[in-house]
Amino acid sequence: MNKTKWLLLLLLGVAFYMMCASNPLRWDDMIYEYVWLDHQDSELLHPIDFSNRVDNFQEAFLSQLNHYVAMNGRFIVHFITQCFNGFIGKGLFNVINAFVYVLFLLLGLRYCNAQHSTLNAQHSTLFLIAGLWLLPPVQWIFSFDVVFAINYLWTATACLAFILLFRSMSQKGTSSAWHNALLFLFALICGNLHEGYSLLISGALFFYALMHFRQLNASQWCLICGMWAGTLTVIGSPGIWGRASGASADSLQEALVRKLDILRYSKRLYLMIAALAAAYFMLGKERLKTFVKEHQIELMIVLLGFAFLFMLPYYSQRMGFPMELFSVLLLLKLLLLTPFRKLLGRVSSVIIAVLLLIHVPMTVYYAKKVGNEYQQMLAEYEQSPTGVCHQQDFEVPKPFRPYIYRLGDDAELGIISFVHQKQMTIVPPNGK
Repeated sequence: MNKTKWLLLLLLGVAFYMMCASNPLRWDDMIYEYVWLDHQDSELLHPIDFSNRVDNFQEAFLSQLNHYVAMNGRFIVHFITQCFNGFIGKGLFNVINAFVYVLFLLLGLRYCNAQHSTLNAQHSTLFLIAGLWLLPPVQWIFSFDVVFAINYLWTATACLAFILLFRSMSQKGTSSAWHNALLFLFALICGNLHEGYSLLISGALFFYALMHFRQLNASQWCLICGMWAGTLTVIGSPGIWGRASGASADSLQEALVRKLDILRYSKRLYLMIAALAAAYFMLGKERLKTFVKEHQIELMIVLLGFAFLFMLPYYSQRMGFPMELFSVLLLLKLLLLTPFRKLLGRVSSVIIAVLLLIHVPMTVYYAKKVGNEYQQMLAEYEQSPTGVCHQQDFEVPKPFRPYIYRLGDDAELGIISFVHQKQMTIVPPNGK
């Protein structure tokens, strides 16, 4: 079974690397190449110093001190981002990002408890890996640039490790002061990575601590306090509050559309709720109660995430990724507990394997196609006196669109125009 698991992870890791390598620096990568200013400038779309490119760790550190004041509090992820974008380069990032993705899959398998000792373990592992590849939303944020990958994939991996570590500490904590200090430090780092994750986890831990105050050991308290402290460092940034205040809707209609989008894109949450309802009949009341008790923190993360989205003035689908990710993990775990697992035999495994063998290479193919299109459009734009470039005549089929991002979003066009000091205009295929 181990050979099958590692072969699958190797193939997906190579495919993921090829997807990462298909793109140069894109979107926010272009602005994170430069040192940030410590104040907003009304004449600049983003407060960066074009005359000062990040050339070493010291400049990246100083840039992030300014970034903390002017933009947001994700000091760690954006420090790493500026190092890759500024002087390390995207080539090494592509390799490391592929390893992080494989680690993400491994932790997902560990979380869902593929039963390695059972006859069905091989089929369950294949099912889980396919689920982790196919089910999470907006997966282009994992591979199409440096900024989003570190913000979302790396943070998801760290937070999943945190949840698993917290769970293991509930079974046997450590009495070593050094070990507990390391637990606190790890949690502090996780808490600072991205407020979209850490606020939900911190909130869930708050309610969990209220309900289980007497049962928590010293190691768990170190993890909880570290997560809370890390979360405070990121939400305590002056820049994050200024950024949030500028994201309000311009009209009641726009605000309503944003809230409806939350309902429209939260499909995985609805699937998880449906699975919980089905489990009531398939597993029985007592086994479902046991499942809910064992996964209180993750369920609270999902519910708080859904509520949190309605409290924010701005919405994009990637903002719901933490909530949707834990919905997917809980859904997969529930499916393996229900009689559904009896369907995971040779025939279903062959179907899943064929699906992956088709979907993964085709995703890589279209990722490379879109990457080539982007580089040709950027070259044409740079050579054009008027900033005009032409989109190529092809369509990415719907099954592969969540993994691939074509040039055309107004935000990315705005950043390219800002960095190159020339308005970018995209002409559709055969357009004039």
